[in-house]
Amino acid sequence: MGKKYQEQHPTMTTLTLHQAQRQILAHSRPAPPETVPLERALGRIPAAAVRARLAVPSFPQSSRDGYALRARDTIKAATDPGGVRLEVLGEIAAGRTRPAGRLKPGQAYRIMTGGLLPPGADSVIAFENVHHEEERHITLLTTCRRGDYIRPAGTDLRRRQIIVHAGRPVSPEHLPRLATAGVGELAVYPRPRVGLLCTGSELLDDTGENPVPGSLISGNRFLLAGLIRRWGGEPVDLGTVRDDPEAIAAILSRQAQQGLDMIISTGGMGPGKHDLVDGVLERLQAELLYRQLHLRPGKATMAAMLKQTLFFGLPGPPPAVHLLFYLLVAPALRRAQGHHRPGAVTVNACLSKPLTRPRSGVMQLKDAVLRAEGGRLLVRPLRAGETMNAIIMVPANRRHLRQKEMVRVLPLAGEL
Repeated sequence: MGKKYQEQHPTMTTLTLHQAQRQILAHSRPAPPETVPLERALGRIPAAAVRARLAVPSFPQSSRDGYALRARDTIKAATDPGGVRLEVLGEIAAGRTRPAGRLKPGQAYRIMTGGLLPPGADSVIAFENVHHEEERHITLLTTCRRGDYIRPAGTDLRRRQIIVHAGRPVSPEHLPRLATAGVGELAVYPRPRVGLLCTGSELLDDTGENPVPGSLISGNRFLLAGLIRRWGGEPVDLGTVRDDPEAIAAILSRQAQQGLDMIISTGGMGPGKHDLVDGVLERLQAELLYRQLHLRPGKATMAAMLKQTLFFGLPGPPPAVHLLFYLLVAPALRRAQGHHRPGAVTVNACLSKPLTRPRSGVMQLKDAVLRAEGGRLLVRPLRAGETMNAIIMVPANRRHLRQKEMVRVLPLAGEL
């Protein structure tokens, strides 16, 4: 993937952000589904629509504490001065599974909320609407309608009704519905395993070290591991490697055969003599997707297929890694988990502070703070010490963006 390759494929090596995202998604795909128990399904993406195994409720039940009866037995209650007197056969508590005897004309059962409606009953009257109660009889002065305070079988969920659609993550709200509908396990796409490789002879692994001038502790592996977990993947630390093509090649050739869905490297991507990643990938006969982007940061970045593993080569500076992860890696992670809409979704927001950049010519990513105020979205550039929750997409032909101007913004999941 060196100079000769780029000369042979001049249109493939430098892409716009949109072109790069399309290439990445075209080369991202989920692994075969796996079956997980319900307690481990949160956040996972079902491979097919998940349907209710049971109706909920599975039997007609009372929705109030009161008396189960036949509505037609109460017709005269509103016109007869003495009301209607019904015989009480017994009590049905919530959780009782043995069916009660069938009601005959003039009979009722005392019933608790959630109780199984007895055969013959078609209405429930609440305790507070009963005129007079005795041990074996009740007197009513009001009529009841069929269906009053009854939850028919399947009121909440019909049998075979879809609870979670394919391509949508399982949310906490789905879990009780799945449980009550008798769904104990789900077929979901596996979490993608993502290898992390930080390159640079100046990098140290041990956070307890005191770096000498010219060296620094690697932060990218912690940043990327956190982002990968947040986006549903499983990070696999491939270590920190010096600027040595043999060492880099040894790690990549070994890890490409160990079940990784993706690999992310940081550093080694510029034009300097120690920027070696592209040469190593050429030696390993990787399929180039792009070599650089019309984007800042991101000009010195690449993507390739290393056998069946999607490879991202990102720059070394952590701020650039952070920005590029959301635009390039995150959509691939979502696609690999089966999301129905894996691409980055942008919104329009009003710039609350002016923004100036040194030069134009390519799109620039700018870390930002997004907030809702007065029924609209406001965004501004990030200040020192703040945590970004959005990225401003500065157009290629603009150096100065005015206050109150509308700009395209990518909200960051989990940060708002």
